[in-house]
Amino acid sequence: MKLFRREFLIGMCILFSGIHSGLGSPQQGDDFFPPEVDTAYIEDYKHLLTARYFLLAQNTSMVIFPDLDATMVFQPNETGRIGLAAFYSWFGLGLSAGTRLFRKNPDIYGTTKSYDFRVNAYGKFLAVEGYFQYYQGFYMDYRLKALKETFIIPGMDLISVGIEGTYIYNFSKFSIRASFIQTERQKRSAGSLIVKPTFRYYYVNSDTGIIPGKVLDIYTLEHENILSGNFTTIGLGPGYIYTFVFLKDFYLTAGALMEMNWSSYNYTTTTSSYQKSGFSFPGSIRVALGYNSNTWFIGASYISTLFYLQPSLRVQDDFHYHLTQIRFWVGTRFNAFKRWNKKK
Repeated sequence: MKLFRREFLIGMCILFSGIHSGLGSPQQGDDFFPPEVDTAYIEDYKHLLTARYFLLAQNTSMVIFPDLDATMVFQPNETGRIGLAAFYSWFGLGLSAGTRLFRKNPDIYGTTKSYDFRVNAYGKFLAVEGYFQYYQGFYMDYRLKALKETFIIPGMDLISVGIEGTYIYNFSKFSIRASFIQTERQKRSAGSLIVKPTFRYYYVNSDTGIIPGKVLDIYTLEHENILSGNFTTIGLGPGYIYTFVFLKDFYLTAGALMEMNWSSYNYTTTTSSYQKSGFSFPGSIRVALGYNSNTWFIGASYISTLFYLQPSLRVQDDFHYHLTQIRFWVGTRFNAFKRWNKKK
């Protein structure tokens, strides 16, 4: 736990110092939103309050491959949230809560407690997103050829902290905000090269071990269960994203990115500790489809990233952390600060 507290505090400091540097910049609005934006391509609504209601379906899973034929998939029984979000100028905040619509039978899959806090700052040329997630209570699907069995692991905890940035090269004609937070509108089709720096930290813990005894018996590892693990990743990668505008107010956005990550991780078992570091090359995709007019908007997005981490062969052959998000939203814009804007 001492190692966890130290690395967790370091991760939180990096996260919030990064958010502070993005949100607390002394730049004025005209500096953060450069005047070179081509108004024939982008309509700007930064003077309006953009509010939306959203439904988020999220798949968070940790996958272990003990051999070539078997998989162990750990998931929380909390995969969906509903909430409200508001954006003004370049800053946005959201509040969400879990919903029973996405919970499976607790008698089979157990129960999960979860917290999800996010903050973002979407500028013209730089979008920054920070998050903190906590899950307690998982279930594990063990699959080996024709065999499939589900185990409940109530004492398993997962903490995830991260900060991600996206630099837009062609910000004068392409708007990432128009597709994903709707504080702008893409009037004509355009695309851009992007560069994405990232920092991610994960901590997994269970006092009794995360692998059920029945599964350990299969691999004769009954005396070496995984109790905890710390995973830290720093990455940088190029990509491309494009928005196709059709029927005036409808759009389809698609982007792909390949990261080069340096990862350092260690985990503790009932008998020993292991540590490893190295490079990996995960890819991610981002898609959005919607209607975005001057006042109303509705849409959906799909974001999926897959991380490949490979601990020691003594306990497992491979470790993946997989996050997929599907989001639906509907919202509007209005002049909530009419008097203040007039004074400016």
